[in-house]
Amino acid sequence: MMNLEKKQKFQISMSIVILILVFGLTWQIKGVRKNNAVESQISNRIETLQQDYKAELEKNEKLLQQVMELQNDLTKYREEVAESGGATKILKEELKRAETIAGLTDVSGNGIIVTIKDGGQAMGNLVYDDGYGIVHDSYLLTILNELRASGAEALSINNERILATSEVRCVGPTVSVNNTKLAAPFEIRAIGNSDTLENALRMPGGAVEQADFYGVEVSIKKSNKLMIKKYAGASTLKYAQIVEPEVTK
Repeated sequence: MMNLEKKQKFQISMSIVILILVFGLTWQIKGVRKNNAVESQISNRIETLQQDYKAELEKNEKLLQQVMELQNDLTKYREEVAESGGATKILKEELKRAETIAGLTDVSGNGIIVTIKDGGQAMGNLVYDDGYGIVHDSYLLTILNELRASGAEALSINNERILATSEVRCVGPTVSVNNTKLAAPFEIRAIGNSDTLENALRMPGGAVEQADFYGVEVSIKKSNKLMIKKYAGASTLKYAQIVEPEVTK
């Protein structure tokens, strides 16, 4: 009888141990599947961002051509004003309009201020890479693209006016804009319909939600009278030349 009781106790103990092992293995498998899903989501997002970045570069090439044409118009208008000694009202208005479009004048109006700061280095138990939690050029470009697409009429980063020729790229621990090195926190100013601009950034899957992906902090503030300074750099063309239209006879 004693041997039978010992045997039963042993079988019960082994059953409990086996159940604990099965439960532990099941929990680990679920954790592995969850991590694989997160990594797959990140991989898909990186591919999408690379495609968006390529499309933006192509768009910037077209905008660069427009800016060069406007800059040439400005040079022509200034020469006409100097030669005439008293420019007409129409010429002055055209000159002012061209300077505004080219970003060569201070502008003000309704808009928003977007502040981007460096964040933490980890997302739950997942460490993305050494750059996680640091504001990179790709995220700044994401915000600028959303604002442009939503009708922003003037943009700046840390008081650097954004033109079609402005570069936004990482240079070591800083970001270069108009060949000026800037560091976080970054303040992006955008003049336009403040409601439309903010909604564009807060839409599902938009720039605000993407802040979690990059591990950075983002805040948005509306302004009824936002000031954006003019572009203060040089505007010269070294290689591009104007192609005069052919005169039909």
